[in-house]
Amino acid sequence: MKITSKIIVLLMSALLPMGFAGCSDDDDDMPNPGGEEAPEFVLGQESIKVKIGSENKATVDVKQGGGEYNAFILDARIAKAEIVDGVIKVEGLANGQTFLMVSDKYSRYRKLPVSVYTTDKLQLSHETFDLITLLGYSKTLKANVVLGNGGYEVMSDNPAVSVSVNEAGEISMKATSKKEDFTANITVTDCTGLTANIAVTVKASLEPFTTEELEAIKADNSRRYYYRGRRTDDYDVEYVNTTIDDGKIRYGWNLWGSYYHYMDFMGDKTEGVKEGATFSVSSWIVSDKYSGQAVTLKIIKNDGTNLWGVFSFVDEEREILCSGYFCDTVDPE
Repeated sequence: MKITSKIIVLLMSALLPMGFAGCSDDDDDMPNPGGEEAPEFVLGQESIKVKIGSENKATVDVKQGGGEYNAFILDARIAKAEIVDGVIKVEGLANGQTFLMVSDKYSRYRKLPVSVYTTDKLQLSHETFDLITLLGYSKTLKANVVLGNGGYEVMSDNPAVSVSVNEAGEISMKATSKKEDFTANITVTDCTGLTANIAVTVKASLEPFTTEELEAIKADNSRRYYYRGRRTDDYDVEYVNTTIDDGKIRYGWNLWGSYYHYMDFMGDKTEGVKEGATFSVSSWIVSDKYSGQAVTLKIIKNDGTNLWGVFSFVDEEREILCSGYFCDTVDPE
């Protein structure tokens, strides 16, 4: 049965003076002006879901009514409707929710909620991630919703991996490594209830520096002391290059006797891993404070004038890898 714009206008003219009561929870039956007994007005569905596309039209049957049916969608941006041989066909145009309005010749109307969606399967750019970070350090991973229906929510089953998603479906996952490897399952849900998962496996590395970072350290012969990425001697400090009472070699600096950064080790200043190495720090630059902390110390370069060393240790209580490096003169100045 063909829809005409004239009938739609007449229907809207009848509804609007009533404050559009037809959008209430109850369908309205208008009085029958002809006085004849009208059959019950019944539709075949109470709500419909329709996938976007002309090939995915949903149908609504008029089970019983007065004839001369008309149908339209309240929000024409979301869907459109037509009646063919007494069957109402609804085509989805864009994601969202609206209402289908149906009337018969007795000016009665019915409304059905219409939900329009894009896909039956939520698709993500990744299903798995393998992440390696320095022990106790975090790194952010990115993924995207490739195909979905919008209105996304995300959840992680492990507090070591926090997760968020924006309206565009861009997923951010921030993972912090622990001593033991673990896997977090990220669940993404769209507005229709579809779900998809990402398995994030997180592993810890105890190698404090990459090959590229070591080369960059050795390429700079300026005197400097670093701990956890921050320079600790960024002040007018007194540098230390001496042998202390227990026969250990000490490198570092001191300021006013209250602030210091010391690297102590046994043996000589040749390249290689040093025995009995310890680290002590008290600085306004970093909040960490250690005294005689056992470390792995390696002299990575000695060119006869300058000496470069790197060190690391695991703070067991905080479950984090701490590291640093220094460059100083071979001989005391």
